[in-house]
Amino acid sequence: MKIPQRALLPMAASFGAFALIGGTGLTVSSAWLITSASEQPPIMVLGVSIVLVRFFGISRSASRYLERVISHEAIFGKLTGLRVALFKKFAMQLRTLNVAHSVKRVIDDVERAQEFYLRVTLPHYAATASAIVTVVIAWWINAHLLIWILPATLIFAIVLPLLTRRWIDPVTVELEDLENAYSASITAASHGVIEAEHFGYGHLFRDNLKRESNKLKALEQKYFFRISIVQLILTGTLGLTLVGIAQQIHLTRSYLPIHVSMAIFLVLVGFEGYTTWFPNLFIAGKSRRAARNISAIVQSPERVSYPQKKAPGEYTIVAKNFSPHWGRKFLAPIDFTVLAGETLVITGASGVGKSTLASAVFGFCDYSGEFRVGGVEAAELAEGVISGTLQQSHIFNTTLRENLKIANPQAGDGQLHSVISLMELQSINLDEVLGEFGRNLSGGEAKRLATARALLSSAPILILDEPLEHLDYQLSLRIQGAITQACSDRTLIVITHTPWLQYSRKLELTRE
Repeated sequence: MKIPQRALLPMAASFGAFALIGGTGLTVSSAWLITSASEQPPIMVLGVSIVLVRFFGISRSASRYLERVISHEAIFGKLTGLRVALFKKFAMQLRTLNVAHSVKRVIDDVERAQEFYLRVTLPHYAATASAIVTVVIAWWINAHLLIWILPATLIFAIVLPLLTRRWIDPVTVELEDLENAYSASITAASHGVIEAEHFGYGHLFRDNLKRESNKLKALEQKYFFRISIVQLILTGTLGLTLVGIAQQIHLTRSYLPIHVSMAIFLVLVGFEGYTTWFPNLFIAGKSRRAARNISAIVQSPERVSYPQKKAPGEYTIVAKNFSPHWGRKFLAPIDFTVLAGETLVITGASGVGKSTLASAVFGFCDYSGEFRVGGVEAAELAEGVISGTLQQSHIFNTTLRENLKIANPQAGDGQLHSVISLMELQSINLDEVLGEFGRNLSGGEAKRLATARALLSSAPILILDEPLEHLDYQLSLRIQGAITQACSDRTLIVITHTPWLQYSRKLELTRE
């Protein structure tokens, strides 16, 4: 019988509590056994405590094992669903996200969410359940013990967690932000260190790094000071409880020897769940912020998806006052119309914004004005309507076959051979591994591979950004002809600084 996913986390927390309770029971029953054995009672009396010691010893180990297995199963299952939801959100929100930064942040946040569940949430539930049992055992031993046990429980369960959350969490988050800034400064300095030293301004990098390092050091000292205060309260509460109970035993003289040993050991192990939990709680601020970041993405509004299937004539492209940008406008607004099946060539000076235009249509950056395909705004198009290449298309560290089939997973080797022949890549075997970022390919081969991948897609509109880059004149002419032939029934937008011989319309971009 398969256990429902939502029931796994409570089960894991329960077994974690049983493991802590088993540890408490093992220690207390051992104290009972040792103390009662010193009085040489009948063997049957010792038999009870021996059975309890064995029971708690076995149950503790079994519960800990089950807690680990079930908790990992629960959390990994939960995170799998979370990753799927995040991937869907990313696919719909690329236009509004800084992709590289956001992906890294979300990867870090998901990892922290996993750690939060394993190191903070589950141990908290288990420690609380164990503390409740500790209170019950203290009452069973002697009700007067509650005078010390109850306040200690409230401090561990409520006061210290609240103090940690309000006093340490903000510093933890600030510390992470400063660490990220320091890391970015080191990366920036390392990229320009040779030129900086050569031209005599290396001291500027070093001075900046020293300032940030000093700020980081000061914040770390503040963080560790606050942790020390909380740990002092934790240790002081535990010690004060132990001393108070010992003083109470000494003054009342109403405790049997067996109760004395059980009471002392109860204090030492009854709060073990909290004492091992707090070090993880000290870094929980980062995890809580990670949870808020993920929640904001998952709960963001769904994007409307329009039907992909349209008649060929309905793929007319109309741009009005269209100006793509990365937060700051720099490209002069443009207007154009491209009918289905036509070829539009876009040119312009280097740096004018040709690649930014492609990024905007693909959804990687924002734009003002309108860019409509068949009357539907580009930001709302369904997947598969527009495909193509960017100026820097990614080559995966796998075979040529797998790199091509990304665009069309159902493509057979016949289709693959046809398209690599069209792009004159026959010298590369389909099973050849291309290396990280395609390092085994020349610049021209990488560009043609990206174009071949785009041609394999079934999208009715292709945007090719600099498809002739790194090619000699004769090869560029042949590749032009091959692309034109392959896209005879598609709408083609070519962004290039190289002359393109066959086209329906031409557009030259300028800056504002």
